[in-house]
Amino acid sequence: MIKGSVANTVDAYIGAFPENVRNILDKLRQTIKKAAPGAEEVISYKMPAYKYHGMLVYFAAYENHIGFYPTPSAIEAFKKELSAYEGAKGSIKFPINKPLPFKLISGIVEFKVKENEVKQLAASNKKSALKKPGNTNKKINKSTDADSVNEYMNKLEHPLKDEMEVVRKIIKGTNKKLSERIKWSAPSYHYNNTDLITFNHRNEKAVQLVFHHPSIVKIKSPLLTGDYKDRRLAAFKNMQEVKANKKELERIITELIKFIEG
Repeated sequence: MIKGSVANTVDAYIGAFPENVRNILDKLRQTIKKAAPGAEEVISYKMPAYKYHGMLVYFAAYENHIGFYPTPSAIEAFKKELSAYEGAKGSIKFPINKPLPFKLISGIVEFKVKENEVKQLAASNKKSALKKPGNTNKKINKSTDADSVNEYMNKLEHPLKDEMEVVRKIIKGTNKKLSERIKWSAPSYHYNNTDLITFNHRNEKAVQLVFHHPSIVKIKSPLLTGDYKDRRLAAFKNMQEVKANKKELERIITELIKFIEG
């Protein structure tokens, strides 16, 4: 596919690849549609995706592999069958030079269909229970900010994705009032709606955090770098560095929140 181009349809997406890749994607597409005949085919996050009572799966082609994104629940359910493949919390990498396990893929899609049907039924029952005389609550069931970050991370292709997940856990665990959302096209963290930290996923050599609250310049730490007027950076090159700097990262975040609270 031409770098930087964005397809508006699945036909256009698949058609942009060389013939050998197109053949793989066509068969993958048909496998998904056969396993989920009621699914809607769309382009989401610049890749083919399938919706049925919510998102089912996504796929994308890369230079050396086909990325398949069935969400963490499916990865966990088929952990044994997927053990031969690289992947992360919500993604699988199928080598492009080897036959794809289409029977396994079909089973995963069928699992997602049933899972979404159960969720839809539970949501319908909950709504019915809330519809009582005098109840004027018309709150629409929308994905939370955390759900958006989970979805983002599931589809993220990054060599240090596991390290990012651990850093994410450390940040969230530092203070219960810290919330996450997607902002500036990346996972971002705020305290009572005051923005504090954002991941810079474009740096593939390290897990990089951008502390963009001005008070960060008042905090001294060997973990913080950059002589900027109103922000600092922190980077972790591997899991060892993440674990070694856990307490220092927690201290920085705690100190920053104290400045905000005044």
